[in-house]
Amino acid sequence: MMSIRSDIKYALRLLAKKPSFSALTVFVMATGLGLSVYLFSFMNTMLFKPLPFEDGEHLIELTTSTNGQRNFGDFNIHDFAEVEAQLSGASEFSAYRSAVVNIAGRDGARRYQSADARANLFELTRTAPLLGRTFTAEEDKVGAQNVVVLGYDIWQNHFGADQEILSRSVDINGQPYRIIGVMPEGYYYPRRAQLWRPLRDNPQQVSRDQNAQVTGLALRKPGVSIEQLDNELTLIMQRLEQRYPKTNSGLSAYALTMHQSTADGGMSVVYVMHTAAILILVLASVNVGNLLLSRAVERSQETAIRVALGAPTGRLLSQMLWESLLICGLGGLIGLLLVGWGLEITQTVTNQFFTDRPPFWWDFGIDAYTLKVFFSFLVGTIFVTGFLPAWRNINGDFNAVLRDGTRGALGKGAGKLNKALVIGEVFLSITILIVAAVMISASYKATYADYGVNTQDKLVGQITLPAEQYQTDEQRRQFVQTLKAQLDAQSGFSSNMLTSALPGFGDKRPAVAVAGQEYGQQGLSSYPRANQIAVVPGALQHLEAKLLEGRFFSDSDNTEDKRTVIVTDSFVQQYMNSEQPVGQRVQFINEDGSKGPWFTIVGVVKHVVQTMPNRDKAVRTPSVYLPFAQSPRASVFISVQLQSDTQSAKTALTRVVNQIDPQLPVFNIATLDDRLTQRVAPLRFVGGVFVLFGLASLLLAASGIYGVMANTISQRTQEIGVKRALGASENRITVEFLLSGTTQLLLGAVPGLAIGLALGYAMSVPIGVEFFDVAVTAVVLTGVLSLVVLLATYLPTQRALSNEPAHALHNH
Repeated sequence: MMSIRSDIKYALRLLAKKPSFSALTVFVMATGLGLSVYLFSFMNTMLFKPLPFEDGEHLIELTTSTNGQRNFGDFNIHDFAEVEAQLSGASEFSAYRSAVVNIAGRDGARRYQSADARANLFELTRTAPLLGRTFTAEEDKVGAQNVVVLGYDIWQNHFGADQEILSRSVDINGQPYRIIGVMPEGYYYPRRAQLWRPLRDNPQQVSRDQNAQVTGLALRKPGVSIEQLDNELTLIMQRLEQRYPKTNSGLSAYALTMHQSTADGGMSVVYVMHTAAILILVLASVNVGNLLLSRAVERSQETAIRVALGAPTGRLLSQMLWESLLICGLGGLIGLLLVGWGLEITQTVTNQFFTDRPPFWWDFGIDAYTLKVFFSFLVGTIFVTGFLPAWRNINGDFNAVLRDGTRGALGKGAGKLNKALVIGEVFLSITILIVAAVMISASYKATYADYGVNTQDKLVGQITLPAEQYQTDEQRRQFVQTLKAQLDAQSGFSSNMLTSALPGFGDKRPAVAVAGQEYGQQGLSSYPRANQIAVVPGALQHLEAKLLEGRFFSDSDNTEDKRTVIVTDSFVQQYMNSEQPVGQRVQFINEDGSKGPWFTIVGVVKHVVQTMPNRDKAVRTPSVYLPFAQSPRASVFISVQLQSDTQSAKTALTRVVNQIDPQLPVFNIATLDDRLTQRVAPLRFVGGVFVLFGLASLLLAASGIYGVMANTISQRTQEIGVKRALGASENRITVEFLLSGTTQLLLGAVPGLAIGLALGYAMSVPIGVEFFDVAVTAVVLTGVLSLVVLLATYLPTQRALSNEPAHALHNH
């Protein structure tokens, strides 16, 4: 115990002798540990942490894909019944359909997220209601009494935590529902549900032709992997395709966790980010190891003498290890505090990603997983930065140390090690910088994307027409016509539009056929798909879409029997052989394989982005615009040109809708630019994190390389003095050192570029960055790092050359 205490005091004295050295090593360790642990914790919470339920790690979602493209599609309820019967790797199936509902209140209606689900949904999560009960299988049948289970937030905020809530009813979409239960606080399963109603789409009561769509849920059996489930699902869907070729051609299915559905197909990016986190930790560890090795080399003769005099190896190892342990421990503590602070900020920022609320499992903070990762990384860094350098120092050839290191020349072993360290620093830093640059580039391009229209100074809002009150297409047409007339009468709006989808947001994507084109006999999979967007005449002019051929819609097109469409130029380029698209005909293919009426193309506009910009970069999905009267929708977006302040415009817009239907709330009211910015906010946030990674990597690399090169050249001061005394010029010596630095640069940069480009390419595909941009970025970053290495070589060399040869020989 006494020896341990004295070893700690010895290590503290060494650190206190050089406070700047100690502060630098602690800072480097805190940076490396903090950034790497933060990113692991952040990604785990978003994508891997088990849901907070009993058996939460086995809960999965079942969804469909089309022609191999995983698009999170829903099942036909009859197809899902087949999956339930045949999927042996899962149990306790359930199903749901997300909906948006309006609940009447004293101050008007409010909009909430609903999950229309099977009765066993709550049993799947092993969660009992806080009050009352959940609905039964009998209440899940068509014709049963309307019942609803409320979420905790609605009970608290909309009903004032009324303890007699179970004796009340509530109007949802104009229909009375009896309240039978309240779920516990924090329960939003499957995603953001705030209330739950019976699904009432049973295969026995709904025909296949009615095409009722649901998302599947299940419990994965212990020991069964997602890949095994995917293989089973593929076989089941292939059999269904053979039985129903018209509707199921090209249709398959796959399983995923709830977390993975939020990754939106970007799991390759997630794994690259984990790799970057490990690399930044390794870079920090190498940096601290460099600095401690430099100290060890300085004390190598002292160590050799102590060993020669019989000092115990374990005691020497302990003294050197305690120095690393103190540095890593203090740096780790600071890093952990930074992680906690960063996760707290992350919780605040991610809450703003969504107009409603983030997924319920996004609860960022220091948890058991974070601590496990932290201590694992901490032990690893102590081993790398302390034990290995100490072990090398006390197990070297002490005769060689005393022989080749006594006259101020750099020992052979130390020289090789220093070169290896510089090469390693260059390799790690160039790899991290390329990965960071790709993500930063994606964030920048998404933020400043060109959507093909003018998105400035437009206030937008959204309404959903409840099926219970607007049951027919004619009712929807009438509402939209009335709303359009009311908006036109408002003096505060210079122009307005009504549409089923704003730029940057998706819509229906049916299969489409062009007259005169030949298609295969494989059903729906034979046809291409396009966005089908319903607009009121004048909408495309409001957006300032660029008309390339033909004309825009007029009021005469906005009738039920007038079959006219406008297509984007991307539609013409991808799906049509004709150079004269205006006058050609297209038709939509229904999901049951039946064909709709023919529509005549009357205009072509420039491509409009109807999804995330990074996704559109990879696949330019064309769009087809129809007059709203020909394709009435329940979901309607309103856009008005701002002429007054935003708050006044919001009030006016809400008033116009309430005059038509007081129980119809307008939600998500914001400027179009703000909506688009919010849509790419997750990518921007991750881009911001990688800005920190890039800066930290560059700083660590610059300081580490400079420290090693300065130490190397400092130990060769006598050698430099001898060369100068024998007639070598300063320029020749400078060139010699620069060539040595360039060699080390190339040995680290070439493999670093190869690995960095590979990782950058893996990230670039799902986030819409072209590989050419990745390559250009890699060249620029290599140039920056080359400048760092050359400066790190040149400046210490000039400092050594500033001494007279006699002075260098005398002092070393």
